[in-house]
Amino acid sequence: MARYSVIVKKTFSAAHSLEGHPGRCSRLHGHTWEVEARFTGDETDRSGMLLDFDTAGGALEEVVSALDHRCLNELVPFDSVPPTAENVARVVFERLKEISLSAGDFGVATLESVTVWESRDSAAVYSA
Repeated sequence: MARYSVIVKKTFSAAHSLEGHPGRCSRLHGHTWEVEARFTGDETDRSGMLLDFDTAGGALEEVVSALDHRCLNELVPFDSVPPTAENVARVVFERLKEISLSAGDFGVATLESVTVWESRDSAAVYSA
């Protein structure tokens, strides 16, 4: 069965440290994080779209702007869970889901996954 996908991408800059990590990541350091959100669905709406790019991008921007130019370790929930790429992906996914449920803006689309790139070579994915 064919499915449609819409992907939006945003970046933010933030610092973090991974307490207990055996290497240099235990020290405070920063990244320009790239976040991709993938929405999927079996059909388009009456306008022929699965999801408007502006709607999806605006929701993702709302989530990542709260992380931008911050030390992630100081933010909830990263004050109690490590701010790894895996956990950042999960938190962004959960916050996007909250926006979707409260605003109903994603129409026929479903949030499928969030990918967080910590560098151009390393990413973590969280999916439903």
